[in-house]
Amino acid sequence: MTAELINLSAYCPGTVLDPVTRSPISAERLRDALPPSLAALELSSRPSVPIPGHLLDLFTGYRPTPLFEAEEFARALGTGCRIFVKDEGATPSSNHKANSAFWVAYHCAADGVAEITTETTGNWGIALAKAAAAFGIEVSCFIDQASVRARPDRVRLMTEAGARVEVVGPDEEGAGFDPLVLSANRAVSYTRRRPGARYIFGSVYNYFILPQTIVGIEAKQQLGRIRPDVVVGSCGGGANLLGIAAAFLVDKIEHGAPVDVVCAESELCPIVSKGRLGAYSIDDQDFYPRLRTYGLDRLLGDDVYIGGLGSTIVAAPVARFHADGLITTETFGDREARDAAELFATTQGRTVALETGYQLAAVAAEARRRSSGNILVNISSTGRGISYA
Repeated sequence: MTAELINLSAYCPGTVLDPVTRSPISAERLRDALPPSLAALELSSRPSVPIPGHLLDLFTGYRPTPLFEAEEFARALGTGCRIFVKDEGATPSSNHKANSAFWVAYHCAADGVAEITTETTGNWGIALAKAAAAFGIEVSCFIDQASVRARPDRVRLMTEAGARVEVVGPDEEGAGFDPLVLSANRAVSYTRRRPGARYIFGSVYNYFILPQTIVGIEAKQQLGRIRPDVVVGSCGGGANLLGIAAAFLVDKIEHGAPVDVVCAESELCPIVSKGRLGAYSIDDQDFYPRLRTYGLDRLLGDDVYIGGLGSTIVAAPVARFHADGLITTETFGDREARDAAELFATTQGRTVALETGYQLAAVAAEARRRSSGNILVNISSTGRGISYA
């Protein structure tokens, strides 16, 4: 297994901004919001970052995750393309968030953090609660009502993993109906009253993206001499997309490798295709650092569940690579995502979460427009308890 991760922030320096002045943030100012270890990672300009030994042992317990060829899915699509699937449903949390959760919990423990607070639509909270328990850290999760209605098991699973969970209503913080902003505001307010607590946003920032790059690094090793013509990831905050694509993006940037990287997004949150470049943060209290990246004013639907794709800001490398033409987008409706997920479940015997459905819809679109080639995608999470009706 790889002992180093890819630091994509090295390709877009100066994108972490002071929340008030909106100029590049100092390390001292960043430590006001982040634990010291995570603050240092956020500003690192090294192209690669080593995995600490204890974390390497933890990762080895469930990595590498499987990679398989989805032959029946390809056959049903009527394509000559080969479709390879990296299965991040095979982690302790049944989703790719486990990689970031162990990474965050390890560094918070090293910095003496007693309690981590966070917002979630469910998967991140489950992963963080399980990882933090391994380090004796308490976790408090804030989740929006739309996510609870769509996946009522999320609260139970977070609680069973040891988290304290609070459901945030749509009008409680005056932030319209952006569920992540509502949950983040409540988490920040709670954190400010709790000595020893640190708020950790579960997406977008470099400390979260870094450990996800292990997904694409492994996939590249597992594919051996096979090289993908297309790499597909979904994009809410960008961790899924950058995780599977990082190793191939670096090859494209540094060596001109001929690979297309496709971002699958929801038409209710077209963060990459319609986002505007600016200085954005997930909370509106000038607490967390801003990023120079793409953002949307709001979701294009009221109190709607779109899986893990509801972030109105995206990781800075996604914006930079899209602006440079290294990433293209495919935008789909809820029905298209559900249909693709249902076809995958029928042909491959695997039920996946809604965000993976958007990825599979992009895979289907790419496969139908190509007569041959290799497509790589990852299952970002399983869909236990999901109905595609």
